[in-house]
Amino acid sequence: MSQREAPAGSQMDLEMDRRLFCLSSLTAGLAMACGGGGDAVPAPAAPAVVGGPLSTTDTKVLLLATPEGTVRDYRNLGNFFLIRDATGIYAMTAVCTHLGCTVGLPNGSLILCPCHGSQYNLGGGNVVGPATLPLVHFSVAEASPGGVLVVNTAQTVPASTRLT
Repeated sequence: MSQREAPAGSQMDLEMDRRLFCLSSLTAGLAMACGGGGDAVPAPAAPAVVGGPLSTTDTKVLLLATPEGTVRDYRNLGNFFLIRDATGIYAMTAVCTHLGCTVGLPNGSLILCPCHGSQYNLGGGNVVGPATLPLVHFSVAEASPGGVLVVNTAQTVPASTRLT
């Protein structure tokens, strides 16, 4: 069967242009999804899906024996930190309140978000935007007297709450 040539600007010509556009868009989208879009800014990390009591490997006695400012990294468990300060122990999210990126480990007294530069102090308060909300604090308790600490990521508490 012979194929006839469509005149420029005809319906057949427009359908071919539309198909080419769709194919090009699909190819570009797949390249971006597979990491072909460059690496200038890290993509936001998916917030932790877990919500509820999570057992840590720390105990109250051992963590209270560490120096003030000690930070335990539980980003791999439930995306939070356990921190010891002068008044006790608290648990705080490691998820930036701007767009949900996972923040880095504290650097001195600052916690930095690698995505857009937001900065928080060790208490979770905003120091530099674009984030406008502080980091969320979670309930923390002993599993049993002298037992491991359990952080409930489904239960938020005021930033001043401490386990002593």
